[in-house]
Amino acid sequence: MATISKKVLFIDTPFAIEEGIRAKRSRFLWDIVSRNFDADLLLLKSDIYREKPISSHSGYDKLYSLSLKSENKLEPIIYHHLGKGQAGRFAHILDSKRYEIIFFGGLACLPLLKIANRVLPNCEMIIDVEKVYISDLKEKWESNRELNNISYLWEYIQQYIWDKYLINKKPNCLYANPGDLDLLCNFYKINKSNSHFVPLPITDLRFSESTEKDKKYIIFWGSPENKDNLTVAKNIVSEIYPRISKKLVEKNIGIILCGEEKMQEFCSGRISYAPYDDLDNILEQALFIILPLEKPDTEGRILSCAAHHKALVCTKIAIQNFPVEENCYLQGDCFTEVSDKILELLRGINKLNEYSDNFFNACWSNFQAAEIERNLLERINTWIKKDVTTQ
Repeated sequence: MATISKKVLFIDTPFAIEEGIRAKRSRFLWDIVSRNFDADLLLLKSDIYREKPISSHSGYDKLYSLSLKSENKLEPIIYHHLGKGQAGRFAHILDSKRYEIIFFGGLACLPLLKIANRVLPNCEMIIDVEKVYISDLKEKWESNRELNNISYLWEYIQQYIWDKYLINKKPNCLYANPGDLDLLCNFYKINKSNSHFVPLPITDLRFSESTEKDKKYIIFWGSPENKDNLTVAKNIVSEIYPRISKKLVEKNIGIILCGEEKMQEFCSGRISYAPYDDLDNILEQALFIILPLEKPDTEGRILSCAAHHKALVCTKIAIQNFPVEENCYLQGDCFTEVSDKILELLRGINKLNEYSDNFFNACWSNFQAAEIERNLLERINTWIKKDVTTQ
C-alpha cells in the first residue's frame, strides 16, 4: 500500500544485531519504515558504547547518534536520559530537518517525546510500546507493603508523576501486547483510534507429522524471569489438576510445567517438569496449551501457541483484547471453568483439531509480516490524513 511521502525520524537504542524483544521489534519496524518512507535513523548510545562500536545499521538516509547519561535518581530508571548538551543537539536535529513523523522505540523515550513536541508541535509522534512499566511497579509495591520495601513505592510514584508530565500531547501508539490496551487508554489517555496492535510476525512451527495419539501432555510454560509463572504453576497443581485428574488417568495424559527450576517443587505423579531451554521440543509434545493467568498474557506466548498449531485453554483475562474470534480458543473466568474447558478438549480429538486449526488459521491470516505491514501502513496513513484535515 502506497503511503503519503513524509520525512521520518526513527529513534531507538542500537538494534541491528542486539538481543532482546526491543531490538527484535525495532528491526521489524525499521525495515517497514525505511522501505516506505524517507527515513533518518537516530541511535541512542548508552555507556557501554564508550568501549565498543555501535553495530552497523542500514536503510537510512542519514544516521545520527546521541549519548545517554547514567540514570538520574529523581527520574525513572527505565528512561533514556540524554547526556550533557545532547538535548540541545536533539532539538537542533529536529528543527533543521523539520520531520513530519517521528517513531520512538518504547516508553523509555518519553523524555525525547517531550522535546520533540516542543520543537515540532505539528509532527506526528508514534511510540512503539513493547512494555508498560507502571502496572508492574504498582503491583511490586502493593504485594510488598512493608517499610523496608519503601523504595518500591518511590519507584512507582516516580514513574506515575513523570509519565503523566511527559505525555502532555497524546501520541499515536503501537503496542505489542493486547492486554496493555486498557492501561494505555485509561492511564496514558491514548484514544483507541490512535493505537494499533503490532505483533512480531507469526511463523509456521509445525515440525512433525506425528498424530495426536502420540502426544500425551498438556503444557504450561513460562519464562524463568517472570515470577508470576510460579504462581500459575501452583494454581495448576492445587486448583486445576484435582478437577481433571480422573480424566488424565483415563486417557493416560500428563501435565508438563516448563520454565523456572522451582517448578520442580510442584511436580509429582502425572505432573512433570521440563527446563525452559527445551521449550520447542516440549511444545511439540503438547496435546494443547493451558494458560490460567490472572493478568493479560504477552502476544509472543499467545502467537507461539498458534504457530505450533496448538489449541489454547486460558482465562478470559489472559487473552484480553487479543484480536481473534472466540471460536479460536477456550476460555473461562475461574479455575472451575478453565478445568471444564480442558475436559471438553480431552473428550474428543475432533474438538481439539477444530480449535487448533481455527487458532492457527486466524493468526496466520492476520499476523504474517506482509499483513502486519499492510495494516500498519494503512493505520499510519489514516493518522496522517486525519492530521492534514484538522490543520
